[in-house]
Amino acid sequence: MELVNHGNITADDELLHRQQEQKTWKIVSHPMTLRLVVIDCSHLGQLGCTMASGGGDENPFRTNPAKAHKNHCRRPSTPVTEEGVVQETEDVFRSYVFFRYQSERNEGENVPENPEITEMHQSPESTPTLVGRQLALIGDDINQRYDLEFHNLLSTLPLNAENAYDYFRKIADGLFESGINWGRVIALLGFGYRMAIYVFQKGMKGFLSQIAKFVAEFVLRNRIAQWIAAQGGWVAALELDNIYIKWMLGILAVVLVGVFVVHKFYKS
Repeated sequence: MELVNHGNITADDELLHRQQEQKTWKIVSHPMTLRLVVIDCSHLGQLGCTMASGGGDENPFRTNPAKAHKNHCRRPSTPVTEEGVVQETEDVFRSYVFFRYQSERNEGENVPENPEITEMHQSPESTPTLVGRQLALIGDDINQRYDLEFHNLLSTLPLNAENAYDYFRKIADGLFESGINWGRVIALLGFGYRMAIYVFQKGMKGFLSQIAKFVAEFVLRNRIAQWIAAQGGWVAALELDNIYIKWMLGILAVVLVGVFVVHKFYKS
């Protein structure tokens, strides 16, 4: 078993934690190489050093202390309910779509002019708008990993207005096959965005609002809204950071999700 030292120290394989020069170190397993990696966790302070393999309910992002302090005032004083999360989901998705679309246009990507997106109106300082923007900004790594898979998968499906939700649900089910975390929630929004762009290119106009409803219904029926409520609601996403995102998505499972989902769909 190989030990990789990301710092100028040595690590004893029988220890999980050690203190040296007032720095905390933790040995964690890298899911792709099955190596042990020694990571300097001192910059995380009391937040610790949490890394997830992509499954379960572990938070796949390090919380940014500055953002946590800045956004503390946005935390609701009353308990967040599952129903409240569902009510905000469509607006969060629309905001995500708007900012993701603007980012891709600004970067010169080949995305079609879509007035359904460019003419959307949302309160600029509302929680759903801020959350959608945040998730679009920190989701770049996720988008790079998922987009080609999503596009290739969609191109194999005979989508129409009648069967669109069935396909959406089957594919989204694959994303959450091994659990819920913020990375997978962002991937769900990313898939909804990619489907919206795809169906628009295929001439299905006015379908964006329908996909927003798909997302809201899916998070309700699959206990994702309940999970988000337990994290503090959508507003908790304002505190997310993506420094360790590449370790936290269950990459292999995601790469295979297209084959798995199509097989599962046609077998059911």
